[in-house]
Amino acid sequence: MNSDHLTPTALANFSYCPRLFYLNKQTPYGTATELTVIGNFEHDVFEKYYDFTKVEWSNKGEIPNMQSSLDERISRIFEFAINVSRERYPQFFDIIQKNLAALRYRLERFELQKKKNMAGLRHKGFSFEDAINMVLPWKIEEKFKSEKYNLVGYVDAIYLTSDGLVVEDIKSHNDRLDSFIHRVEHQTQLIAYAILAEEKFGIPVKKAQIFYSQDIHYEPIKISNKMKNKVINENLDARDVWAKGMPPKLEGLDALKCQFCYRYEKCFRKKNFKLDEQELLAVGVLNWLLMI
Repeated sequence: MNSDHLTPTALANFSYCPRLFYLNKQTPYGTATELTVIGNFEHDVFEKYYDFTKVEWSNKGEIPNMQSSLDERISRIFEFAINVSRERYPQFFDIIQKNLAALRYRLERFELQKKKNMAGLRHKGFSFEDAINMVLPWKIEEKFKSEKYNLVGYVDAIYLTSDGLVVEDIKSHNDRLDSFIHRVEHQTQLIAYAILAEEKFGIPVKKAQIFYSQDIHYEPIKISNKMKNKVINENLDARDVWAKGMPPKLEGLDALKCQFCYRYEKCFRKKNFKLDEQELLAVGVLNWLLMI
């Protein structure tokens, strides 16, 4: 195992639950569901928004104000993402089509947000080039391969700011509680990307952000050296867990995570979703905390 590369996603799985990490290494999860298909589609759409918008604005040296410019860009974005999804998930094509109107609305609001951010930075004296690298990604789908840490992966976006790099991961969660439960997992993934970006570009990474595409908001995360060292140690711990065999299931309050895990049935080999005593106890504690 020590010669195998792990991914930031695998380390994120490990931080959520060592058993989840083990299962995903043992039997990768590949079954497409409606949620995963919509999530992948939105991921493609917003990455292409970044790409096409950065190219257009950079080539013109200014931000176009005509609605026709945005309409044409969205059409090209949808054409690309639909073609990709039609090949990957032909059985879900109708579901993707039904989500286009809401997605177009969000893209239009997102464009206004980006234009406002650009105007604010220009007002503060930043050059157009510097401002655009802070508002739109400097790198998109950047590949990492580290022999030092034995990690490989792709980060969704990297921004170049006056304070260093900012790494970004795009998430399509539409449930705030689910996002909250998975927060440590998401942070671990971003910290791993930060470590890899620093190694590759030699530029410090002190900040990261999650972009939630469902309501087009960013969740910023400050990254310290202590957090990086923790993930580096977890990278070693994960390899030890893989070598030792299947870890035990979570217990106590942590057992609540099982309810929000997409590998629940595989993990417990249950066909019908039913919480055990540890999970019921955890749910009860959470409900009590929410009421006080």
